[in-house]
Formats: sequence, structure tokens, C-alpha cells
Amino acid sequence: MKIKNNMFKHNLKIAFRNMRKYKNQTLISIIGLSVGFTCFALATLWIRYEMTFDNFHKNAENMYVVYKPSIFSNSGYSRGTGNRLPYYLKETFPEIANAIPVYTHSYGKLNVNDMDYPVLTMEADTSLFRIFDVKIIEGSLDFLLPGSNKIAITQEKARQVFGNENPIGKIVNNNGNKEVCAIVSDMPKRSNYVFDIITPFSERAATSQYLDESGADAIIELHSGTNIKAFEKKLYEHEFAGRRKFDKVIIKPITKLRYLDSEIIREVKFQYILIFALSGLLVILCSLFNYFTLFVSRFRIRQKELALRVVCGASGRSLLTLLSVEFILTLLFAVVSGFAFTKLLHKPFMELSEIQMTFSSVYRESIVYIGGVIVLSLLMFWVILLIFRYRSLNLSIRQSNKKMFRKISVVVQLVISIGFAFSSIIILKQMYFLHNTDELGFTFKNRGTIMIWDEGQSSALANQLRQIPEITEIVDATRMTTLVPLGFRMSGVINSWDDKPVDAEEIQMSYTFISQEYSAFYNFVLVAGEMLTDADADSLVLLNESAVKAFGWYEPVGKHFSYGRNTYTVRGVIKNVYNFAPTIPAKPICYVKSSYLDYLNIRVNIGTAVLFEYREGMWKSCKEKIELMMEKDFPDLSRSNILNTEEEYNKFLKSEAALIKILSFAAAICILICIFGFVSLVSLTCEERRKSIAIRKINGATVGDILGMFAREYFLLLFIGAAFALPAGYLIMQRWLEHYAIRTNIPAWIYLSIMCILALVIVLCVGWQVYRSSVENPAEVIKSE
Repeated sequence: MKIKNNMFKHNLKIAFRNMRKYKNQTLISIIGLSVGFTCFALATLWIRYEMTFDNFHKNAENMYVVYKPSIFSNSGYSRGTGNRLPYYLKETFPEIANAIPVYTHSYGKLNVNDMDYPVLTMEADTSLFRIFDVKIIEGSLDFLLPGSNKIAITQEKARQVFGNENPIGKIVNNNGNKEVCAIVSDMPKRSNYVFDIITPFSERAATSQYLDESGADAIIELHSGTNIKAFEKKLYEHEFAGRRKFDKVIIKPITKLRYLDSEIIREVKFQYILIFALSGLLVILCSLFNYFTLFVSRFRIRQKELALRVVCGASGRSLLTLLSVEFILTLLFAVVSGFAFTKLLHKPFMELSEIQMTFSSVYRESIVYIGGVIVLSLLMFWVILLIFRYRSLNLSIRQSNKKMFRKISVVVQLVISIGFAFSSIIILKQMYFLHNTDELGFTFKNRGTIMIWDEGQSSALANQLRQIPEITEIVDATRMTTLVPLGFRMSGVINSWDDKPVDAEEIQMSYTFISQEYSAFYNFVLVAGEMLTDADADSLVLLNESAVKAFGWYEPVGKHFSYGRNTYTVRGVIKNVYNFAPTIPAKPICYVKSSYLDYLNIRVNIGTAVLFEYREGMWKSCKEKIELMMEKDFPDLSRSNILNTEEEYNKFLKSEAALIKILSFAAAICILICIFGFVSLVSLTCEERRKSIAIRKINGATVGDILGMFAREYFLLLFIGAAFALPAGYLIMQRWLEHYAIRTNIPAWIYLSIMCILALVIVLCVGWQVYRSSVENPAEVIKSE
């Protein structure tokens, strides 16, 4: 035991000496590995969290959510179906064991003793208990009776609102006075249907017979053993009778809803979380290759030492242990640093990912993921070690293969670094393009919106806003659709239009309300015809380019189409307006005058918006003055939303903003690893080739000749790495750009700039180290060798 302890201490001492001797290489390896471990562990945890939503239900594998076609949905499908649909499905399809309607929303408030508590609200009926494992802890089921003024509250929310008091019988305000009649069990937070209170459906919603009425989600539970593909086909082809017939209904597993449904609002898209994990893995790979390259180079320098140990009786196992200790220590330091990074990034990561986990739970899961990577790294290390130990100690390394591993490793690092740099530049260029292009079809910079419901006060509010010096233009957009965020819209199906082909399908068209002032305010771009004016008849409309394409018209101005009993004439065509996520193609839109609702004889309060343009860089002071003015002169409107159009538009690009931060950070780390790797590698190479350099100098070689010899070798590696990285990066980023309805190009200057910068880095790294070696006295070098 004592001998083993002494050997262990000896191995540790040797490992620490080598790490101190090559401290720069060791430090960059530790930093690279720790960053990679942190990124990979957090991203993997995030992916697992996203993929385990709603898997706790007792029959989760058989539970599905029903989607029907929707023109207003980005994906073309919507979960909002109607309260009657689930019961119709159960009656019609024998494959369905249970079906329930539920509706959840997050904008509710619970007022108790003049204090507001935000609540997640679920509307349901008595069918709730058929699928969801919700238990009544105390109270009655009256909160599920349609039209009832009673609600149920979860245990956790009850403790937050009422403390230790029993909430049963308490009167609270939730869109009117409600009585708490039950305490129910909490829904686990990892659910798309989490709630704080349960309220009943309104009597109108509960008694509606329309299958296509927007409202509740239809959740179904299929019998075990159901042929899913056959059922999906059967459901898709079934024609439902609503206020109008509809078909092409689809289902999605409730356990996959979180990352299958693009309508679910999240800070970062699921596919970008996958890229986050891949980035961490590539950083680890880059760090490992850098470490292995330097290790193998040092290994060759230590051949005599290791051979001498064998002569003195060292076994292969003891040598393997000796060399492994240093790598294991490097990994341990990287893990400790990784946990420090995790602690540092914990709060912003939790806010970004919206993960509901304690810090200790995050640590525990991270250890599992990091442990898996460490095991794989050790296996890779031992394989490399066994190969090189056999070759080196038997003095059978052929000169032609001596540098092959080193060159391959350098190329791999270059491929990863160039790939990250190239991807980051393309994403930055695309984001710059989306913020500055005129292809969006409207202007969002220096624009603001005040959303109010009282149409009668909009004119008075607009007049007061004109007194604020930061504001340069006002549009009283009464009964018009707000552009960003997109407000009230109508939709319809167009079956009749000029020059309609015989086999043409119906066109789903949405309607947006505008005015002459409104069009000028947002700088709509006219493509053909003329803009609408206030003097135009209500039957004159504007179409966007997508609508013209759907109609199949080449000269659309003056053409006619019908909706219901009304016929419309195309006054002009404007460019597609991308006032939504830029990954979504523009749909057919008809722009009508704000008096369109009166023209159709429809009376509905859709609210209003007052639009204003403010001076560049003065949003903060402008908003503060608006808030003070509204609080003083319009106290009943003081809670109205004051929105910055540019900030609202930027919300569409949150995922891209997060992705560019991740990739830029990963690119910086990989390039840093690559640079330090070059410096260390050239330094070790020069040490290996001191004698060769000295002999060349004796034979008349100049410093420039020696520099050129090394530069040619590393430039060749750069070109090989670029030959792999740039075409692969182009193909990947081209596919990424194809997801955008409008996108930038990939110009040649990006390739040239990356190559020039890396070439400069190589020149500086190689030049300095080689220069130091080349100016040494050759006689002293030969004598020392």
C-alpha cells in the first residue's frame, strides 16, 4: 500500500511539473474544455427539459392534441378548435377512449385585498378528470359547472395568496367577483397545460354546437394499440360540419408539443438549442484535438526519458498510469472550471431557458452529462496513448508518418474554427439585413404605438401627444389593425375572381384595415396601381404580392374578386409586409379602408391604436413623457400598452440573437484554442527541429528561408482546413437561410476576410517562434544536441 501511495505521489509530481512547464498549453486546454463542458451540459439539460413536457400523465404515450387548419397561424394549423369538437370526435371515432376541451391562458389576475396576483388560468368542464390527473383536495366540483361564478385554486397558489388561511369560501376578483369553492392538486410545471386556477367555460362556449369555433384545445386519448398512422389518415380525410365545412385535421403527441408546435412562445427555438449543444461538443472536440496534438508532440520529445524508464524496469501499465494522470488532472481542472462557469451563468441561463429547476438539480444533471464526455475523452486518450507508446518505445516510428497525427489535428481545429467563424458572420449579416433592408415592405424604426380600447378618447390622446417635442408625427389609427404587434384581423375564403382557372382551389385571404395616413406612416411600397385614399370607395382594395400570385394575375390593377355578396376592385398592389417572424412566408392579404367594418354592417369593438414617430435615439424620454401625460390627463388609460415597434419586431429575432451570442462565443473560444495551439505547436516543432534548423543555417539558409519553410507547411494546412470548412459552411448556412422568407446573400468577401485574418494569425504565430529559433547560434545548438 505504501509503495502504491508513493507511486501515486510520484505520478502527481511529474504531472504537475509537466503542466507547469507547458503552462500556456495547459491553461488554454483547461479553458477550452471547461467552456465546452459547460455549453454541452447546459444545452443537453435544456434539450431533455424541453423533450419531457407532459410525459408525467398516466397515459401520456396515448394522448394527442387536435389541430385544425387556420389562416392566422404561422404553421397553417391552430390548436384553438371549439368545446364541441372533442365530444364529436369521441362519438365519431372508436379509436378514441377519452376526449376533453381545455383552454389555458397566462394573462389573468387574481385580486385579493386590493393586491393583484398573476395567475395561469385553465377553463374546463367536468370531463377534465378523464385525462388529467387533477385531484380535489378540498371543496366541491361547482367550479366546473358552465357559467358558474366559482373557481378552484391550486395548493401552491393558495399558500402564496392566502398564507395559512383556508381559501374555501373566499371572494376574489378574477374578471368579476368569484368564490373559491375548491383546492386542487398542482399540475407539474413541466407541462403545456399548467394552471393556478380553474374556471368554468362560459355558458355560450359550453353550449356552442359549432365544431370550428376558435376556443379550447381538443385533447384526445387513444386506445392502447391503435394504429396511429391509419387513424391520422382517417382523421385527415374526415370532413367536419361547422359554420363552414373543414377537413385536413391533424394530431400531435402531447409529449412532443413543446418542440413540434411553432406557435408555442419561447425565447429560443428548439432547433437552436440543438445547435447550442452541438457547439459545446465541437468546442470540446477542438480542445481535445489541441491537447492531444501537444501531448503527442511532447511525447516524442520525451522518448528518451520513457525508453530509459523501460530500461530501468518500468512496466507498460506504470507508464500508462504516469501519462494518464496528467490528462486526468487536466480534465478535473476543466470540470471544476466548468462548474464555476455554470455558477456564473446559472441565472441568465435559467431566465433564457425558462427551466423550472433548482441550482442543485442543474448541477446533478450537468455532472451526468460531463461525466459521459469525460469517459469518452479518456477512452480516446488511452487509444492514442497505446498506439504512440508502442511505436515510440520500440523505436519504430517512420519519419514519413511522424507528423501525420499532428497535421490531421491542426486541420480538424481549423475546420471547426473556420466553420464557427463563417456561421457567425452569416448570421450577423442576416440580422443586419433584416434590420436595414427595404424588402420588409414597411418601416419600423423610430415608430411607437399606444394600444387602447376606448375609441372615443383616441383623438384627444392624439392631440395631447402632439405637444411632446420628441414626437414628430401622429396617426390616429381608429379601428385599424396595428402592424407590430399584429392586431385584429378578419379572414375569408375567396371562391370567385377574374380569370379564375377551372381547377383553381379556393384562396384563404386575411383582411387588414388601413388608411391613407397609415400607409404613409409605415412607408408601404407600391408595386403597381395606386395607394388607397380617403376619398376612394370602400370596395376598392390593395393586395399584397402573395395575394396577386395566389390569384394568378399578371396585371392585377382593375381586377375583381368576390367575398360573400360583395365584389372588390384592386386599386393597387404593395410589396409583401413582413410584420411577423421573418421565417414565415407572406400570406395573401387584402388591405381595406378602416370603414370596411361599417361597409359590411359589422359592429364590433376591435380597439384602436394611436401611432407616433419619435426622434432618433429619444425613445426613453419620449416614453416617460407619454406615461406622465397619460397618468395626468387620461387616468383611465394609464395601463394602456405603450409599445416600441422596433423592440416588438426584435422579439421575432430573439432566437437568432441568442444563437449569434452562442456561436460568437464558441467561435472566439475555438479560434483562441487554435491560436494558442499554433503557438505551442510551432514552439515544440522548433524544439524538435533545432538541429535541423542549425544545419540549414550552416549550409547557408537565411532567416527568411527558414520562415518560408515553416510558413508553407502551415499555409498548406490552412488551405486544407478551409477547403473542408468553407464548402460545408456554405451548404449548412444556405439551408439555414432558406428558412427565411427574405434573406441576405453570401458574398465572396466573407471567404477572403476569414482566410486573410487566419493567414495573418499564422504568420504572427509561426514567425515569432521560428524567428527565435532561427537566430540561435548553430554551433551551440549542434554542441547541445
